[in-house]
Amino acid sequence: MMNEENNVTNGSTVRTPMPSGLPEMKTKPASGKSKLWLKLLLIVVISLGLLIPQQMMLHLVNERNDTLREAEQEVGGKWSGSQRIAGPVICIPPLKKDGNSLYILPENLSVQGDAQVQTLKRGIFDITVFTAPLDIQGEFVYPEELASYALNKYDLERAHLLIGVRDLHGLTENVTMQWGNNSYPMKSDREAGLGSVLRCPVDMKPIWAGQKVSFSVKLHLKGSEELYFVPVGNSNTVTLTSNCVTPSFDGSYLPVKREVSEKGFSASWKVLALNRDFSQVVIDWGTSVRESAFGVNMKVPVEQYQQTTRAVKYAFLIIVLTFSVVLFVEIRKGRPIHPVQYLLVGLALILFYTLLLSFSEHIAFLWSYVIASVMTVGLITAYMAAVLKICKTAIAIGLLLSALYIFIYVLLQLESYALLVGSVGLFVILGLAMYASQKVNWYQE
Repeated sequence: MMNEENNVTNGSTVRTPMPSGLPEMKTKPASGKSKLWLKLLLIVVISLGLLIPQQMMLHLVNERNDTLREAEQEVGGKWSGSQRIAGPVICIPPLKKDGNSLYILPENLSVQGDAQVQTLKRGIFDITVFTAPLDIQGEFVYPEELASYALNKYDLERAHLLIGVRDLHGLTENVTMQWGNNSYPMKSDREAGLGSVLRCPVDMKPIWAGQKVSFSVKLHLKGSEELYFVPVGNSNTVTLTSNCVTPSFDGSYLPVKREVSEKGFSASWKVLALNRDFSQVVIDWGTSVRESAFGVNMKVPVEQYQQTTRAVKYAFLIIVLTFSVVLFVEIRKGRPIHPVQYLLVGLALILFYTLLLSFSEHIAFLWSYVIASVMTVGLITAYMAAVLKICKTAIAIGLLLSALYIFIYVLLQLESYALLVGSVGLFVILGLAMYASQKVNWYQE
């Protein structure tokens, strides 16, 4: 019969042809071009997906930085916080309770101190604190500006002397004011505008009589990070020495002389009343007086979190360039690499930043970067050797990745020229990628 598919003849099977009216079914294989573009699409999706762990790394770095800040605040609360010295000044209270006090500032003010820094441990963090004995001297005179004020509104009999100290917790010894030939013990108190102060009553008769009165006081002070001074004198001279080798001079005025060496620093400031925007008699101890402070920040710079954050921002660039190199090798060598294997390589690149962050909290950032780079490059090189079965090609990928990590580290160390060097470096990398892409047959099967 014509519809029979098979006939048996002499023990053999003969296939009967199908009717000519039915079309023959054929399976057309996918073209090499469509496979390549599908692979490119998957690589792009994986690259974009790795942005999620990159953002998680940034959050982790910020979290560790916040932990450091909490440790600093905790130590500062127990030891003492940043310090700002304002005074001495004469305070004349008003006769009415709703009035403002009148402050007379000294004619001359001289401060000498020696701030010795030390490091306290809080968990894995090093917190910088200091002790600073300060010798404060100067003179008071009856200021000419006082003639323009209605002194009948103030209680001249209750005039007293104030020294503003930001954190009284840092005083280690009792304070005595030497006023002319007399000594007066100072007590802690609060004053509107100044905050925490040391206060003592003194004999003001020589001042009202137009005489000059000298004063001197010694403060044995503890603090952390900052030591600032408010230039309340008509002429202010501050001389400070320290064993801190990483000082940061800050505030409204920079030192006129400074020397920084491996043993520490010495600095001196000279500020005149002409440099300020307030006079020798002040009614409102406002922001203009407080913001005129100057001094030094003796905190040891903690740069690992800042540098790690900058390094994480380059993660997507490293991932894209590494995937591009692996894709070129896959096409040129004809060794197929599965998208899952691309994902594993991307995760290894992200893990680099976790290694960098964890190592940098215990050792120097340079060595942390070297160790994390060697571990990551070694892992990816060994994995590529196992996948491609070509050791030379895997080593070449490892060398290119090493060069990329070196380039990123150079960018991290540059500040003013980071944008320039980064732009030129990316231009060179793009040129090399264009050169390599022209040798790839993008339409091969």
